[in-house]
Amino acid sequence: MTGRRLGALLLGLGGLAPGVCAARATMRCTVGSFAQLSPMPARIVVPASIAAGSALWGGTLSLSFSCTATGRGARLGGGLVVGGTNQKPMVSTSGSTDGVSIVSSGTPTLNLSAPGCALTNLTERVRAWTFVVTSTAAGTCSGSLVAPIEFVRGTSALGTDIAATHPFGGTGPDWVTFPVAAGGSKVSRGLPAAVPLIAGGGCTVAPLALTVTLPRVSAAALAAPGQSAGATGFRFPLQRCQAVASTPYAVYASWTFNPVPGYPSVIANSAAAPAGNVGVQILDANGTPVSSGASAGSEAGTVDAAGAVSAQTYIARYFATGAVTPGAVTAVATYTLTYQ
Repeated sequence: MTGRRLGALLLGLGGLAPGVCAARATMRCTVGSFAQLSPMPARIVVPASIAAGSALWGGTLSLSFSCTATGRGARLGGGLVVGGTNQKPMVSTSGSTDGVSIVSSGTPTLNLSAPGCALTNLTERVRAWTFVVTSTAAGTCSGSLVAPIEFVRGTSALGTDIAATHPFGGTGPDWVTFPVAAGGSKVSRGLPAAVPLIAGGGCTVAPLALTVTLPRVSAAALAAPGQSAGATGFRFPLQRCQAVASTPYAVYASWTFNPVPGYPSVIANSAAAPAGNVGVQILDANGTPVSSGASAGSEAGTVDAAGAVSAQTYIARYFATGAVTPGAVTAVATYTLTYQ
């Protein structure tokens, strides 16, 4: 007899059901009536001596919105009119070129008061950012789209103002274009009002390089993080300020420096034989610490209608980021003055 081995093959058959496709999530949005500049400048003073590319104003461009999504993954695309590498003069309400350009000074973000969406597909283009608002859950998402920007002096003749609508020319209020529904439905928003440009004004700062000497203090006075000592006042030496059409204006200072990690308002110690766990902090006239890169700046002085200047007092002080050890302290910051 020949033995034959038989193998068993078992097939499992699962139940098959008709295919069912889940409905794609959708989203609809409403937006504010206007885009906003913050802080909103009452005017921008453009000194005759200011060089092309120099900052005239810095702050944020924003637009409030509220979106409702049926689920996760709904996508709507929009854009921001801000400067890129190739600047173009803006157009004033009178139709003439302003010789002023909008420049992006940071990445746009969503400042959310109700979560549920995210800013995706951010792409910087020439004189614009494009973006997609993507829902992360069903429900309401609201807040503001915020873009750091600057106005800088261009090379063209100066116009009368920065136009509230179509700043680069065109037919619509295209400061911010925001998506409101699928299928490419969008709305375009301009500013609530044009920003006047005033030619002239400005001050001489002499000397340009300021040295503020802080007193010697004991390391024991800075034994814990957050302690400060050695407060010393200083002012910008504003001289020969020009009056502008009998209109008072303010001088604003913004700062750039190398901050201590985790302490954005503390200038890092760059001394050769440095004290440990200490930097220098600058307070404006309101007692608010200045931060590096805060383009809006703070008021450094005022110029009256006759050209007389009143400079504000800043404070420089040591600031402990830990238990301070003895040594030298040197801090360096760069300032930019603008006129409004």
